[in-house]
Amino acid sequence: MDALDLLEQQHLEVSALMARIAAEPSPGLRTAMVAQLSRMIDAHVRIEETYLYPVCAERMAGDRKPLHDAYEKHGLARFAADNLLRTRVTDVRFEARLRLLRDIFAHHADEEEDILFPKAKRGLTDEQLDVIGSDLERAYEVLLRVGVPAGAPLARSQRGWPRRGAHAVRALRPVSRRRGEALRVRGC
Repeated sequence: MDALDLLEQQHLEVSALMARIAAEPSPGLRTAMVAQLSRMIDAHVRIEETYLYPVCAERMAGDRKPLHDAYEKHGLARFAADNLLRTRVTDVRFEARLRLLRDIFAHHADEEEDILFPKAKRGLTDEQLDVIGSDLERAYEVLLRVGVPAGAPLARSQRGWPRRGAHAVRALRPVSRRRGEALRVRGC
């Protein structure tokens, strides 16, 4: 699948989940949905920063302002998602924090789809977008399933191109741990 189509689809899925959270009356289900939302946002942001943005940076040598803006929007989205995750669904601030996250993410998605994605489409071939898309999809599924900690690096080659094949997934596979030890993840 084309990388840009995949990311647009993820934008829609995250927005739809936020709408479902807002409409859900059950606190227990809301809590589970917020945890899922936080994982989805973290995975989405990480794969964009690891696989797509370095390639875009190579192609957008003159005007990197949209990339810098996107990194900052990612930081805001992560902060807002983490803040929402730490807020009880019965707290009076929950609705306000959910609206804030929805607004930040919608602004992020609009800027990417209106500014960054057209530039990437012009700078990359369809084959390159398909290769990046398959790696984005694989890494996203691994991050959602395994839940790699936020500080752990993702596998990416030195040139900014995503690694192909199973070794990209292996780099995200958790390493065994001893009792009481934090989860370690293989790096690049």
